[in-house]
Amino acid sequence: MASKKRPTLYDVARKANVSIATVSNVLNNKREASQQTIDRVNEAIRQLGYSRNESARSLKIGVSKLIGFIAPDNNPFFTEVLTGIHEECQNYGWQVVVSTSEESESRQNELLELLAAQQVSGIILAPVTSKLHVPEKLRKVPIVLVDREIENAHLPVVKANNFDGSYLATDTLIRHGHSRIGIILASPGISTTLQRKAGYLEALKRHGIEADEKLIDYGGDYTGTKTQISGGYNAVVKMMNLPNPPTAIFATNHLLMIGALKALKEARLNIPGDISFIGFDDHPWQEITDPPFSIISQPAVEMGRQAVQALQKYKEKNIVTTTVLQLELITRGSYRSIT
Repeated sequence: MASKKRPTLYDVARKANVSIATVSNVLNNKREASQQTIDRVNEAIRQLGYSRNESARSLKIGVSKLIGFIAPDNNPFFTEVLTGIHEECQNYGWQVVVSTSEESESRQNELLELLAAQQVSGIILAPVTSKLHVPEKLRKVPIVLVDREIENAHLPVVKANNFDGSYLATDTLIRHGHSRIGIILASPGISTTLQRKAGYLEALKRHGIEADEKLIDYGGDYTGTKTQISGGYNAVVKMMNLPNPPTAIFATNHLLMIGALKALKEARLNIPGDISFIGFDDHPWQEITDPPFSIISQPAVEMGRQAVQALQKYKEKNIVTTTVLQLELITRGSYRSIT
C-alpha cells in the first residue's frame, strides 16, 4: 500500500486560494496579508495537516533551530546544567542535541564537526582540555564554554567560582582542627581542576600548613565517567594506607565522590567519627544518607540558563561575556571538629 503523500506548500496555497508567497509569509509571521487571509491559510494548514520540513529549511537558510550541548562525562552535574539549557531554550524556540565526549579530545572534536555539519545555531561546550583548536569550518558556529574555560579563547564563558568554593571547603575543615586534608581532583589540565587545587593550597597557606603532595590525588586522567569513579576510589585507598593518613577528605566532583565513599565504606571507616568528608555538587540522595553529606553546591541549572543567554548575545550582537557564579557550602553531618 502506498504511503500517503505529505502535503506541500503548493497544496496549502491551492486550498486557501492564495499564492505560495502568501503562505510563506504567514508561516514566517510576516504581517503582509489581511487577518482574514492569515486565518484562511492557517485553516488550510490545519485541515491538510501540513508541517514544514525543518531539515530542508535549515539547509536553505543555512541555520537550524537546534543547538548542541557537549558534556565531558555522565556526571549528574551536567544533567542539571542540561535542565537549565532546556528551560532557557524554550524562550528562543531552540531544541537541544546532547552528546558526551567522555573526556576525549578527539571525540570532542568529532562531535563539534558533526554538529557543525547539522548547521546548529550554536554549541554549548564543556571542553576536555585547556586548549581548543577550532577548524576553519567551525568558526562560523557560535560556541559558548560552560563550567570550564580554555586558554586564549575569545569566547563567552559561564563558570563557577571554583577557587572560592575549594578554599571554603578546605578552610572549614582547617577551622575544625584538621591539618591533614586529602583532596581528590579530576583531570590535571582542565581549568576547574587547576582552580580547585589553587583554592585548597591557598587555604593551607593562609593557616600556615605545608601542603603534602601525598594528600593531593588526581582521579580523572582524561578518560571519562568510569575512570573518575575508580580514581576517587583509588585515591582514598592510597591516602588511607599512608603512615600518617588524612583526617578529612575533600572530593572535588560528584563522580570522584562516589568512588571515594565506596573506598571509605569498604575500609569500614565511619563518617565523621573516623574521617571527615566534604563533597562537590548537591543532589537529593546526599540529604538522606547517614550521615547526610556536607557539599560544595554549584548552581548547575542556573549555569545552563546563563549559557543559553550568553549564546543568544553572542549570536545576535557578537557580545562576549564571562559569567562567574558563586558556590555555597551546605553543612550537614559529614565533618566534625577534632582536637
